[in-house]
Amino acid sequence: MPLPRPALSRPHRNPRQGAWVRARAVLAAAVLLAAALLAGAVPAHAATYTFKGVVKGKLTATATPAVLGNAWVGAYTNDSNASFVAGAWSAADGTYSFTVPAAGSYKIWITCGNNPCADTYADEWNGNSSGSYDSTPLAVTDAAPTTVYNPQLEAYGTMSGRVTNSAGQPVTAVEISASPANGGQYRTTAPDANGYYTLTKVPPNQAYISVRDDSGKRLYLEQYWNGTQAVDTYTAATVPPGVNWTGANFLLKNETVLEATVTDTAGAPISGAGYIPYVYNDATGAWDGPQMGPLTTDGNGKAYWRMVVGKKYKFCISDTDYGVTRQYRYKSECYDNAATLDTAAVLTATAAGQRVQANFQLEVAGLSLSPGRIFAYGSAQPGQTLTVDPGVWGPAPVTLTYQWHRTKGSEAADITGATAATYTVTSADTGYDIWAKVTGTKSGYAPHTDIVHAGQAGAEAVTASKPFTVTGTPSPGNTLTVDHGTLTPTPDFGPYYDWFVNGVADYRSNTRTFTLTAADAGKKVTARLSVHAWPLQPYYGQATVTVAPGTLTAPVPTIAGTAKVGSTLTANPGTWGPSPVTLAYQWFRSGTAISGATAATYPLAAADLGKTMTVRVTGTKAGYTTVAKTSAATAAVVAGTLTAPVPTVTGTAKVGSTLTANPGTWGPAPVTLAYQWYRSGTAISGATAAKYQLAAADLGKTLTVRVTGTKAGYTTAAKTSAATAAVAAGTLSGPTPTITGTKAVGSTLTANPGTWGPAPVTLAYQWYRGSTAITGATGQTYKLVAADKGTAIKVRVTGTKSGYTTLARYSAATSLIG
Repeated sequence: MPLPRPALSRPHRNPRQGAWVRARAVLAAAVLLAAALLAGAVPAHAATYTFKGVVKGKLTATATPAVLGNAWVGAYTNDSNASFVAGAWSAADGTYSFTVPAAGSYKIWITCGNNPCADTYADEWNGNSSGSYDSTPLAVTDAAPTTVYNPQLEAYGTMSGRVTNSAGQPVTAVEISASPANGGQYRTTAPDANGYYTLTKVPPNQAYISVRDDSGKRLYLEQYWNGTQAVDTYTAATVPPGVNWTGANFLLKNETVLEATVTDTAGAPISGAGYIPYVYNDATGAWDGPQMGPLTTDGNGKAYWRMVVGKKYKFCISDTDYGVTRQYRYKSECYDNAATLDTAAVLTATAAGQRVQANFQLEVAGLSLSPGRIFAYGSAQPGQTLTVDPGVWGPAPVTLTYQWHRTKGSEAADITGATAATYTVTSADTGYDIWAKVTGTKSGYAPHTDIVHAGQAGAEAVTASKPFTVTGTPSPGNTLTVDHGTLTPTPDFGPYYDWFVNGVADYRSNTRTFTLTAADAGKKVTARLSVHAWPLQPYYGQATVTVAPGTLTAPVPTIAGTAKVGSTLTANPGTWGPSPVTLAYQWFRSGTAISGATAATYPLAAADLGKTMTVRVTGTKAGYTTVAKTSAATAAVVAGTLTAPVPTVTGTAKVGSTLTANPGTWGPAPVTLAYQWYRSGTAISGATAAKYQLAAADLGKTLTVRVTGTKAGYTTAAKTSAATAAVAAGTLSGPTPTITGTKAVGSTLTANPGTWGPAPVTLAYQWYRGSTAITGATGQTYKLVAADKGTAIKVRVTGTKSGYTTLARYSAATSLIG
């Protein structure tokens, strides 16, 4: 059966501090539980000190207590920590017994733990106390080594009723809660839609039972149950075991409130804006601010402050709470549009339940800085030095300035000339509280000032027997330990340890030890200590160490790929660690860095021909030493091989036609191509273009073309096409000739041949009388003779050209010659 969690408590606080109390109680309970689990059974000693008895439970005030099995009875140290010592679970007949290792006084805690009886009975410390602080310790001594203690647990109570307002309307946005007077488990519930509620597990003995406005608008005053009725004053109720209060009704009064609404100039609400309500002190004539903070507007830009009827108030907005992250910060302003508190308008409530309105529209002061967590440490004794650590401000760079300040009562002033991060306390400071102010500025950003208390000069304070240091080897895998010797006196609160890495809070540890990991390599690790022992001044200590840079795992890279121009080489870096590691590449040509060759791959170029290639891989990681590793060299780079297809020839193999060489796609582009045409295997002089016009010399021959590709760094390649068919004779073009001239004997006729092609074409003429060739009439002109009279004349034009088929064309016959 697992050990239960003891519930530590502190002296009771106002329920408005309940969240704080609960958080501290949970933390303390977790610490005690861990201690109990680690402690286990206490080893036997020669002397035996025993607690024993019978556990009983009481269901009602008048019921006879009954034995209680499966209840835990444990002994805890009689100090503020109430650390676990020993304990036992009760048997079915309620009996228990356990031993403690030494004589002395012990606090006793009784609980049902997680057993079924926990639904009925409340935990308690000896003496009917809900918390360890007010419990009555029990002792075992050498004279009386056995103490009989018969604890009795009381049953929880129940209460029910209705919550309404002064108009008789149900109120639903409230919290009904019961909190043990000496701390402990907190019970809460809410009403239904008609205002009715039932609160179970009301802690017995003394409890604060309250109804509080939960709307976030401060609509109603809280009320308390005194065991008989609801009252307005803060009162603890006596809760009998198992009591069942019915008709526990609450009638809530309207709260008298100053309600402020804060918006930007566009009317949008500003959440998280700091506000300060001031109340006029009739006795001193001063405007007193609240003794709490920071106070900030809610998500709707609202702020609420309880007012006393007839009192004078002033209300100012000062947007200096940087616990809320916002893009912009706003200018300070007091009601109503006043720049200072002195000029602010006075606000007064004239009747109970009144809601006094105050509206603010703020102008932007600039972008919002991110302040560091400032911390002052050192001794505030005259002659000693105080230091303020500003923490890390952003966005970097931020200009930081310092000012030391001192206060006593209402007196407050900056210390002249004290503008460094350190300050040596003087005898003139005795009796003053010393403060450090850090102001951050950056263009475009709203300036911000943080202030931290450094102690009261000359006042008796907690001391440490050693200077505050951090010991241990500052490298990954090792543990750092805070050493400050002995703190005198033993602190009431603390020691509290905070750790920072590069100025940022690191929550891996809140103890005096801090284990370094690889992620801390090369970073600054800071330990801070705070201890308090009222009424003495606190002790603050800080020390920083720099963690040694880590060592990267860095294998020698290799190169994959063929050492040949046109091929791509790939760097294989291997596995670098600890991951992730940023890798950079640089390729080298026979030891010389290649400009721009900084990728993991590299395409070999003509300049690499005959050279060897290497690659250097450089690994970087924050906090680690940069490492570079270079691969082995490749073989000398050889010439590349061109992609060279067989060319083809298009066009008609006929004299006069043009043939075209089609080289195909050569690569890698660009490749320079050259052409040479061949006539039946013999190179044709000057035929070096991609096109070739067939000439008479080609008649009857076959044609081929050779394409030669060249590229720097590559082996020259040549490819020859297949041969064409034998070249056929060309075909002449010739129009029908015409005859001009007078058709009469004695006149001269002229043959007009038209344009023959392809030029030049040799033309011959033959004149005909009818269909008979006229002997000797072979010129372009012909003079008509008597024999032609009465006949028709025509002419034949014959074209000839080497390599072309001869062509003859006849004109039309003339009319009869007169």
